[in-house]
Amino acid sequence: MHCCAHILCLIVKDGLKEVDHSILRIRGAVKYIRSSPSRLARFKACAEQEKITYKGLVYLDVETRWNSTYLML
Repeated sequence: MHCCAHILCLIVKDGLKEVDHSILRIRGAVKYIRSSPSRLARFKACAEQEKITYKGLVYLDVETRWNSTYLML
């Protein structure tokens, strides 16, 4: 018998398969932005200019932890 947390993880993982293509594109964009300090600075400047609130970090998810995918999105 699985614990509730494991069952929830399996449900979310299955649901994320529906938007896998979009998540892969977002993951690629995050890697691109984070790979250069000037890109990251420009991204932050654009977010401030457009009055988009953010926590100051651009998160890259860990594929085995669905909550990190939530933070990335």
